[in-house]
Amino acid sequence: MIAFGPFTILLVLALILSKSTSALDYRSCNDVPAVSGIYSIRPLGTTTLFQVYCEQEQFGGRWLVIQNRYDGSENFNRSWTDYQNGFGNLQGEFWLGLEKIHQITLVDEHEMFVWIGDFNDFEATQKYRFFEVADELDNFRLSLDGWRDGTAGESFYVYRDKPFSTYDRDHDNSILNCAKEMGSGYWHFDCGTGVNRNNLNGEYSDKILGKKRGMWWGGFGAEKNPLKWSRMMIRTRVY
Repeated sequence: MIAFGPFTILLVLALILSKSTSALDYRSCNDVPAVSGIYSIRPLGTTTLFQVYCEQEQFGGRWLVIQNRYDGSENFNRSWTDYQNGFGNLQGEFWLGLEKIHQITLVDEHEMFVWIGDFNDFEATQKYRFFEVADELDNFRLSLDGWRDGTAGESFYVYRDKPFSTYDRDHDNSILNCAKEMGSGYWHFDCGTGVNRNNLNGEYSDKILGKKRGMWWGGFGAEKNPLKWSRMMIRTRVY
């Protein structure tokens, strides 16, 4: 029989304790260190632990990034399963995943912040005071309340109360499959363009693309002003 001294036992206990608390204690980006990066969180009321990217150094910090695009390295014209589970790399381009977003927004009230820029490196932002995503039984329906401030122009409110759609799961209001038409999984209302619409998950290109495709924001030039980057972020609501 191997005998362990008191010091060895304490060391093992310390290692176990540090391992269990360092990864599991974070509930949201509110709780992580004030440095942007990847952290493991367990939202209140869930048993799931998963990794997220927390933006701590821009726009007041505490933002949890749910979508990040900047170079076109990731294809965003993906299936329902991909959008449900998430795809990409948290150190690069990614979609966090509808199931994770639902779990994060299920208990605490969240606001949303959209940060975009075009190929002239002109940037704009837009903030919404309430953002929530339902579960899969409700097709990850979006709840959204009015915009608070920003420079991009209001181009998201039309999607409130809309279920999510992908090319293989069509839930929009059009007789067409808007996810196919616009090359993007999204809370599509219809297949329209213009100032009140956006296509942040559309095809990445510095060219103006036809047939409503492309990555654009209606109040920021719509499809005639392709976006170079897009970042969608949420955080617990600030009153």
